[in-house]
This record gives sequence, structure tokens and C-alpha cells, in this order.
Amino acid sequence: MEKNGTVREGTKGQVAELFGKISQILLAIIQGLNFNQLKWLIAHKAQLTKAIRDAVENLVGKIQDLPDYLVWWQNFYKEEGIEIDFASFHIPEKPEGDWWLIVVASGMTYNKVIRAMRKKFKVWVYTDDLDGVIDFSKEQRRAIDKPYAVWVRANIEADQELKNKSANYLGTMPAITLLERLLLEIFYFSFISSGNYLDIDNYTLCTGSRYLDGLVPYVFFYRSDGKVHVDWSHPSYADDRLRSRQVVSV
Repeated sequence: MEKNGTVREGTKGQVAELFGKISQILLAIIQGLNFNQLKWLIAHKAQLTKAIRDAVENLVGKIQDLPDYLVWWQNFYKEEGIEIDFASFHIPEKPEGDWWLIVVASGMTYNKVIRAMRKKFKVWVYTDDLDGVIDFSKEQRRAIDKPYAVWVRANIEADQELKNKSANYLGTMPAITLLERLLLEIFYFSFISSGNYLDIDNYTLCTGSRYLDGLVPYVFFYRSDGKVHVDWSHPSYADDRLRSRQVVSV
């Protein structure tokens, strides 16, 4: 499946290759049959055709025809030692327009995602242990027992309409968590842009998360040192460049 969701047709080369493999398989099966079995199959072409078609369709039906972005998420988590099955959870319907999907897998922690980021680019975090300073009771979403996914607008900068709106003002609006924002950075850097960064002029205020002291995480790319920064802000603070990202979830 392509990035736009359309299914790519099989090529002539694929058809020829599969035909060759199926022919070899059928020949091996047929050579093991006795006279009466072969006679019956020859006389019952329609039933034989249906049996073969049903077997192929049953097998193909188990194959996940994934869009490129889901294949990327699957491979990313596999590199991090996490297997993800997209049939095990519900992906929310994509809104109209341009959106990116963030997939959060069970077992992906804050410290793990920081290590994954550092494999690809430089990161500055105000603490050495993000897992130890996050208030998990205040997280809007968590992948405790199974993965989940959210859509965010496909914008390099955080949502402009949310500028000058503090975390206190936004309240319980469905908004990006810090973990989602960090995963989004990897997704954008590796899959969308091939080496560019988000929030180069502004800051994503992660109002879906809180630190244990009640402060709010924010993330941005700092040109001066070429690092993605993870920092904090007071929940009542508002600024032109400090903006959240609204999400669409289940």
C-alpha cells in the first residue's frame, strides 16, 4: 500500500515468480497421489479449483497490507526489541487533511525513546532519568497493556491556533504527551523528512503530560547547539512561541 492509502497492483514479475513456486508445490503434491485420487481430481475440476482458491484466499487474508508509515513504525519498534501487531488495537479514523500517525507501543518508556533518539541525532534533556520525573497518573494516554495510536496535524511547528494558551487554559483538551512528541521527532526525522527537525522556530508544549512537580514538558530544536531539547514550563505560563499539538485518539 502506498502512503496515500491506495493498494499497489502486483507486477508481471511477481505473478510469474509465484506461478513458478505454486507449480513446484502442486507437482510435489500430485506426485504423491495414487491412481484413484488423481482420477477423482481430474473428474472434479470445479471442486479442485474452489479448494485451491479457498486455500490461497484464506492465507492472503491473514496478511496485513500496511501503509508505508505503519511499516516504518513496525520496523522502528522491532529495532528497539518490541514486536507490534496492528491487528491487536484500534487505529482512530484519520481526519480530513494532512495528519501524521504516532504509534505508542507497550514497553516503550521515556528513557528508551531518548536512547533511540540519540542513535539518530543529538538530544539535551534537563534530567538523566525522564521516567523518574514523569507523573504517570497525569498522562492523558498510556500504552499499558496494548499499543495505541494518535493523529497529529502534519505541521513542522506546533499548532498555531494554540499559541498564547497555557496548559492550565487548555485543561483536558486532547493534546500530545511528551512520549508522543519524542516519538514524533524520530518519525519526522527518519521517515518524513530524512534528516530534518520539528519545532525549529517554536516549542511544542506537551500538555498531555506533567512532571511530578506539576511543571509541563516542552520540546524544540535549538539551532545553536544542533540538539533537540526537552525542558519544562509552568502550567500557567503562555507565550507566542509555546504551543501544544492537538491529537485525535480513539
